[in-house]
Amino acid sequence: MLGNVVDHRSDRTCPEIDAVFEPSGHDNAQRPDGTFYFDMADVEKAPNGFHVSELYDTTIREAVLRAEREWTFGVTIYLYDKGRRPLG
Repeated sequence: MLGNVVDHRSDRTCPEIDAVFEPSGHDNAQRPDGTFYFDMADVEKAPNGFHVSELYDTTIREAVLRAEREWTFGVTIYLYDKGRRPLG
């Protein structure tokens, strides 16, 4: 499930990217009343929970589809220029 997208690309018109995924619960995003948008408990009880994952040499479309299909909790996608490989 897509939670957030954070775009670090220098050319925001290019669909080819490197993507890093992280549970949106890590974001600590809060509503004006102080409640959290995403609950880390959802990640902790999910059988497919994770801390950080990557998908290099892909497209924005494929990264969004992966977030929507693979995880049952909110996931933040960090977009980087293709070839940057931010996790290694």
